Amino acid sequence: MHEHLKESRYRHSLGVEEMAVRLAGLHGADAEKAAFAGRYHDIAKNMDIPEMDAQIRKYGLPEHLLGNNALAHSKVGAAILEHEFGVKDADILNAVRYHTTARKGMSLLEELIFVADVVEDNRTYSDLDYYQQLAYSDLDRACYEILEYTIGDLKGKNREIDTDTLEARDWVLQRIKEKNNGK
Repeated sequence: MHEHLKESRYRHSLGVEEMAVRLAGLHGADAEKAAFAGRYHDIAKNMDIPEMDAQIRKYGLPEHLLGNNALAHSKVGAAILEHEFGVKDADILNAVRYHTTARKGMSLLEELIFVADVVEDNRTYSDLDYYQQLAYSDLDRACYEILEYTIGDLKGKNREIDTDTLEARDWVLQRIKEKNNGK
């Protein structure tokens, strides 16, 4: 994998692996699956557009991904893991597939990888400590706040927001409300 990624992306992948294992221990997820999904979540991230588009066509992925590496790399990565590396675990494949957008009804592992991708220790944004502490104590709340930030950022840049992201935000918010009503 290392030879296919830029050095900074490889360090990021190791950071996501480490954070995913940490979060798995705190939230009761399978640490081995978290480690694998964390390490390989960005396996297709450094492909250029022609190569990514070729992979999208090769695996019959949706055409709206063509020319959009930011969204496509997670879907292509899952396809590569499944078809070229023989990964059969649907939870791992979905964690890789949805680590960029999240989705309604995601599993604990999927949510954990989505959050770990944002809060791994190599990140440098100003609110990192806040989001890490939130991820340690309340994964749903961390996921929700990350989704809200992402949606606001994309709107501010006048960029398209994937339907999965909007549905994930609403779904996580509903989970939070149900948990709070149950207390």
